[in-house]
Amino acid sequence: MGSWLFGTQGDCDDEGTILSFSTLNITTDAQLEEYIPTHWSQHATATQVTQLMKYYPSDPAQGSPVWNGWPNRSGKQNIWMYLNKRLKLTPFLGSFHASDLLNMYNGGDMASYLVRFVANLDPNVGDGTDLYWPQYDAGTNRTMLEFFDGIFSTQALTTDTYRAEAIAYVVNLTLESPF
Repeated sequence: MGSWLFGTQGDCDDEGTILSFSTLNITTDAQLEEYIPTHWSQHATATQVTQLMKYYPSDPAQGSPVWNGWPNRSGKQNIWMYLNKRLKLTPFLGSFHASDLLNMYNGGDMASYLVRFVANLDPNVGDGTDLYWPQYDAGTNRTMLEFFDGIFSTQALTTDTYRAEAIAYVVNLTLESPF
């Protein structure tokens, strides 16, 4: 991919919840510890699985363990990152996978950013009425635009520090023990 490519990339806060229905039979930590080396990372050692369980405890308050690799392209490509936290109160799912598309393609405030990006390769070019969305850079500016439910304000800037150590562990584990 050339450095001329531009992109917007985002994630829903509870991205993996809707994708977990295929593993509803896993209801305990012990079952998950057995599932990981059997179905996910077949070469993972018991020590690696134990460490993974420490990074991702069965505490729903810790959020969904998701990461997508786009930050690695920052500095090489112009990227604007967002985090969707809308629909957090959706029972069992929270801000589920693809819930951001409702805001993006049904005329929500995310749509105006997308239109400006497609027209100008920059989501900030325009009338200046929306919150300025800084370009993301994993090395120097890990700022993301956050969309959330609210009455008066539904956007904010946030810093991408989400589970950095745990995500690095998962990346290294998948490199050492591919699927």
